[in-house]
Amino acid sequence: MQTPQNILWIMTDQHRADCLGCMKHPVVQTPNIDRIAASATVFENAFCQSPVCMASRASLLTGRYPGAVRVRGMGVLPPSETTFPEVLRRHGFHTAAFGKVHLTPEQYTLNEFHEDIPNLDWRRFAQDAGIPPIPEDPCKENYGFETHLGCEDILQGEFKRWLKEKAPKLADRKPERLRADGPGDLFVSPYPSEFHQSTFIAEKSAEFIRAQKNSGTPWLTFCSFIAPHHPFEAPLDQIRRYDIDSIPLPSMKGGVEASLIPAPASDGIGEGKQYSDEVLRLIAHHYLASISLIDDGVGCLLAALEQSGQMDNTIIIFTSDHGEFLGNHGLLRKTSIHYDETLRVPLLIRFPGSAPRRVNGLVELTDLHPTLFGLLGLPMNDGVQGIDWSAKLKTGEIIGRDDIYSDMFDITPQRFGKLCGPYMAVQTLRTQDWKLNIYPTAGRQYGQLFDLKNDPDESRNLYADAEFKDIREELLWRLLSRVQANTDPLPFWLTQY
Repeated sequence: MQTPQNILWIMTDQHRADCLGCMKHPVVQTPNIDRIAASATVFENAFCQSPVCMASRASLLTGRYPGAVRVRGMGVLPPSETTFPEVLRRHGFHTAAFGKVHLTPEQYTLNEFHEDIPNLDWRRFAQDAGIPPIPEDPCKENYGFETHLGCEDILQGEFKRWLKEKAPKLADRKPERLRADGPGDLFVSPYPSEFHQSTFIAEKSAEFIRAQKNSGTPWLTFCSFIAPHHPFEAPLDQIRRYDIDSIPLPSMKGGVEASLIPAPASDGIGEGKQYSDEVLRLIAHHYLASISLIDDGVGCLLAALEQSGQMDNTIIIFTSDHGEFLGNHGLLRKTSIHYDETLRVPLLIRFPGSAPRRVNGLVELTDLHPTLFGLLGLPMNDGVQGIDWSAKLKTGEIIGRDDIYSDMFDITPQRFGKLCGPYMAVQTLRTQDWKLNIYPTAGRQYGQLFDLKNDPDESRNLYADAEFKDIREELLWRLLSRVQANTDPLPFWLTQY
């Protein structure tokens, strides 16, 4: 077997684990992603460490927990942290990112710099973020990405320039709200598929892959889509691929008693119940259609690998930063209510010579960073907190943690001085059979406890049920143990005195 050199890391945003054909969704159309899955390890129980974009991505790219890397919800990843692309660059890889990296704040870039292009230069944010300087290091420029072409939620300057060249008549099109009785972020994309942001990100990634054909240098392509993150939008041609009547309605489920969930997390309760079944189907329709457009982009990436003769020498990862409620439990988007819909993410790893396999054990996205280094045979950088599963991937041994940990912090930007949106401090411990969510800054009366073995939909909150007090206390102790274990191991202790 030829030693794998290259890495194609495909990332989506706010993508539920169950919304792939290979994860047995009844109607979603993802033939290209399913093709990867057919020769990959499919992790059926992979969980993010925070269901909000920046914290999850900072954790994912460093193999460390959000609290350790100090991206607690939103923020700026300190340059002292070591990212996966930084290490690869030190080992001679050409590292490139296309699309949404999101390790620096978008609104700050737009409102303070008056720029519409994502900026990965930590120096621009250092003073206001209180980030201490570090020595100049070319491998740390742009968090390790030698090539960067950004396109994020509100910073789409590069895409708009591309659009003006490709289809100038579309450049000034604006989205229109689809239904007055639906959410304001539900609309048909003003761009057809060939001129959509997802296509732009995929095409630029594929161009880079083809250009590396005879470079003699190993590479990392981080192809990171904005979709299917809200707004709930997709091109009309993608929407037409689906029969709306075939799309299942979300299950409202239970477990969302407002008395056990503090504000502002509770502010999102019941939004999905405001809308008719027709509107809820439209939301799911557009969400799934946006995933199908991503799948078309994945097909473009696979074609680039095959046509350039690099498929057999490339590790392929497909994952997302967090999930989406999509109407389940009467919720939309994401809040500080940690149901599996927002914590569980798709994760596929295909490496040359790998056999198809499905892993039911619990894994965290922190594990991806060390596992990839293990597959590459590269030494691990200090401070990594995830588990390297590479040896067991190769041998077929059992993979899985005893439990997973996820959290969110109170998001209180200094400039605003109040909690932002439905986000607040919450900590989660999840085993195969149980889940505990607590709100450490709100009060001990708030929490959720679910018996996942008998209630996999998390519909009955047992937190206040005296019958389950002992289980709640046991899980609370285990949660505290995880919090202690997740403490930043750096700097290492050299001696007692």
